[in-house]
Amino acid sequence: MNKGTIITDAISYIEELQKNVDELSDQLRKMEATCVKDEKINLEKNDAENEMKIKPEIEVIHINGTKLWIKIVMQKKRGVITRLMEIMSALGFDLIDTSITTSKGAVLVTFSAEGIHVGVPNAAQMKEFLFKTINNI
Repeated sequence: MNKGTIITDAISYIEELQKNVDELSDQLRKMEATCVKDEKINLEKNDAENEMKIKPEIEVIHINGTKLWIKIVMQKKRGVITRLMEIMSALGFDLIDTSITTSKGAVLVTFSAEGIHVGVPNAAQMKEFLFKTINNI
């Protein structure tokens, strides 16, 4: 064997190895893509199951005068916080000390609401109104 034949054989062998690497890389990418899709489906399924279990919980306490403290635990939905804030504003309340926390498909919202107008609904009426409103969002 001469040097030219050895080099030619080595180049052919390296090209064959590179082709095998490319084929195996493609197979690995396909397998990873399938695993990622399966994980996404499982996560979405788990999120949907968690979300279905959440029933709204509302607590309203009259602090004084026209001021209420409100705590709401509800299912996490797109736009629900914005809609809730719009409703409270439309009812004539300024929201003070608002806190929002999300976890596993649930949202916890707490805030103080101070009525701008005289004739603020009592705590029980506000709770009932918020419960109906949240169920319709």
